Amino acid sequence: MTTDMSVAETKRRFSDLLNRVQVGGESFVITRRGRRVACLTPVDAGVSSSKAGDAPRRGLLAAVGAWEGYEDIDEMVRELRQRRESATDREVPELR
Repeated sequence: MTTDMSVAETKRRFSDLLNRVQVGGESFVITRRGRRVACLTPVDAGVSSSKAGDAPRRGLLAAVGAWEGYEDIDEMVRELRQRRESATDREVPELR
């Protein structure tokens, strides 16, 4: 079970929270303005999104593992690049 806690409350109670994580195996999700941003979790439990209350992955992190098992990914990227180059609505930057 995880407990959500604001950054301010986490700062005030940090030493106590670390003790509860280490001794009691508890987990705490730290929130900023109501959004989950970090997690205090026992080292033995490892760090995973499930320990962080199943917080959704966002941005590039959401793509981690998404293409696993796609053997044709290189060909798909080449095809997308060719389509983009033939489009006229915007310039395509050079890849290095």
